[in-house]
Amino acid sequence: MAEIHQDSELPDPYRLTRVVADGTLSKELAAECRAVNLGFHLPWPDSDFLSHYAHHVRGERLWAVHAEPGEADRAAASGPTGEAGLPGLPVATLASYDQTINTGHAHLEPADFITDVTVRPTHRRRGILRALITHDLEVAIDQGLSMAALTATEGAIYGRFGFGVSTQNQHIEVTSDERFVLSHRPEGSVEMVMPGDIDDLRLEVFKQFHAVRRGSHGRLDWWVDFASGRWSYDKQEPDRRLRSAVHRDPQGRPDGVVSYRVPEDFGTAMTVSDLVAVTADAELGLWEFLASIDLVTTITASKVNPGTPLPWAVRDPRVVRLTGRGDLTWVRILDVVRALQVRGWDHRGSVLLHVIDPLEWCTGYYRIEVSDPDRPAEVTRLDGDHPDAAVIGIAALGSLYFGGVRAHSLAGAGHLRGTPEQVQAIGRLFATDDLPYSVTEF
Repeated sequence: MAEIHQDSELPDPYRLTRVVADGTLSKELAAECRAVNLGFHLPWPDSDFLSHYAHHVRGERLWAVHAEPGEADRAAASGPTGEAGLPGLPVATLASYDQTINTGHAHLEPADFITDVTVRPTHRRRGILRALITHDLEVAIDQGLSMAALTATEGAIYGRFGFGVSTQNQHIEVTSDERFVLSHRPEGSVEMVMPGDIDDLRLEVFKQFHAVRRGSHGRLDWWVDFASGRWSYDKQEPDRRLRSAVHRDPQGRPDGVVSYRVPEDFGTAMTVSDLVAVTADAELGLWEFLASIDLVTTITASKVNPGTPLPWAVRDPRVVRLTGRGDLTWVRILDVVRALQVRGWDHRGSVLLHVIDPLEWCTGYYRIEVSDPDRPAEVTRLDGDHPDAAVIGIAALGSLYFGGVRAHSLAGAGHLRGTPEQVQAIGRLFATDDLPYSVTEF
């Protein structure tokens, strides 16, 4: 573990260190894991958990904040909740790594992925979270990355750092009795497989999905441990109830895979753990298979495509019930020109935006011109003042970026200011023919 000397704007008496993540389990890495589990209310890690953690975070940028001994302990807290009561554990953590985001039209843009952000309750309101986030984003900017992404356990934290909701998922409950009948027969076939025998197939199917789905966020290869049931973070052991099936197209090529579990012996309720489908036929074929499983009468799934054809493909649409909808990924644009140049545009147009960034990295005026959706947009950062520009916050631009929210909704919420004609022009230009969708939590 090495101390970081660049300015992280941490207040005294805190220090920022980077924990080595090379696949081996060190004392510092174990402390980082324990602090993360403490922050997310996970069980204290045993030796198996720590070994899996060391493997899973290999190559990531792990940041740890420690309080200097002495005065910091007395100032932060007394008793077992202070630094003295948790010796060696960081008071705050953050991890990040590089992955890709599908920005539309099959372009995969490198981005900074942020995860495992925790601050101990006894050390909050001291500027630690702001220092951690801005430090990581500054590193990403120095690396030339145009955007950052995260998933949030709490919805009110990251907007002030310029993150905006970029993809949303549906939660559904499916009644899988005799009423579940598709109105047409999807092409292809489904076969059950041993969950741990198809790692390469899972990776290949996700690679196909990631290449075609706007808003998809890349996965690290270790996620197959969870999709296969080899390891469960919640249970700290293998998940032996997990089952898997593969969908193949008419030519026999895999284009969909699902993992699911029935938590009770002879149970009637099923939970879908992971479903990745490249095509509508693959998605419907896998759902038809799931609904045919004996004894099961109810299937629940989260991370369902907001544009899923399932409710429209069943003869009785009431067998598919929407039980919730929520944000999955948040995007923070770090380089407006680059981010808009690599976006896949579906419509022509020209707009002038005044972007407001609370961290000042992206504040400025930008002209966006799309003359041909098959070619990159021309994006120009303008000098001087342009009072005729529509005004948008950087977080709102992150939400607008993938087309998951319409401009008039942002305007109605006060996140986009302009004339009705400007809002309409922005709405037409940023509208997409496909809804953004990601199946990846991180």
